[in-house]
Amino acid sequence: RLRVLYYLNTIVQISQLLMIGLPADNDLTAVRALQPGGVVLMGRNAGKPDEVRRLTRRIGELCDEAPLIATDQEGGRVQRLTDGFTPIPRMKKLAQQGARQVAITAATVAAELRDVGINFNFAPVCDVPVHPDDTVIADRAFSSNPMQSALLAAEYIRAAQGTVLCCAKHFPGHGGVGIDSHQALPTFAATREELNPHLQPFRSAIAAGVAAIMVGHIEVPCLDDSGTPATLSPAITTGLLREELNFRGLVVTDDLDMKALPQDPPGSIAVRALNAGCDLLLWCHSPDSAQAAIEAIERALDDGLLSETRVQDALDRVKWAKTKAGILP
Repeated sequence: RLRVLYYLNTIVQISQLLMIGLPADNDLTAVRALQPGGVVLMGRNAGKPDEVRRLTRRIGELCDEAPLIATDQEGGRVQRLTDGFTPIPRMKKLAQQGARQVAITAATVAAELRDVGINFNFAPVCDVPVHPDDTVIADRAFSSNPMQSALLAAEYIRAAQGTVLCCAKHFPGHGGVGIDSHQALPTFAATREELNPHLQPFRSAIAAGVAAIMVGHIEVPCLDDSGTPATLSPAITTGLLREELNFRGLVVTDDLDMKALPQDPPGSIAVRALNAGCDLLLWCHSPDSAQAAIEAIERALDDGLLSETRVQDALDRVKWAKTKAGILP
């Protein structure tokens, strides 16, 4: 009987494993219906500070449990909130001004986000852009020098994370590929030795106490030769990130609507991501996919394709992140 009660309690909370986006008109029907663990605000949801504040307050009112509310406030060409918010330089330019300015900027961004009800920033970018065809990361990263990138990522996290959660991205490193994972699956065709410098900023972020790491949709044959993207790969997400790098925080997927992923049903993708070791599943554009994911996770639990232990572990990490963000006691 205890096992059944535990199992049913897990089912009730499955929606806490999802973070969803809102439509351009900020309609909150999906938030009310799905009760997700988090909501991500994109550029289409942006407004002046008082408008964003009203939106986040309404989201909180509709959720039975306080949600993580996230955005991508990196700077440069990826700054979702601009009207009435401090302009943020691209990270490459900011890095040239030194560690002190990185810290000041990180603290400023964090304070402005928290003031409007956002508690989670998908930053800093920890990729090391070295591929000659790279257009996705480029000046979003601090540096193509792994050591400088590592030092500044840690500086950013220490300055911001007392105010909002930080998320280092895109593990295990998007800087070694030349394809945009929004459009197709990039392959990091490197040896393990060549991969190591790309891991250095993530190691530094972990040492600095980063709350979350976002796993990218990147194939890395030296770690997993099955052709599986890192997001869906137990060898990369659990084997490398959890076991080798000893990361104990929240593992977030990149947007699961991206074309880099297999064209499988969203429910199948959700189950595979959880089995790989991800905790929070991100759908920036499709609430229908999130609903399908909930149903697929329930079925996978019933069929034994997904263990209660893995689901409970992910739920515990989501709750831990909320506690660390100060939105749960």
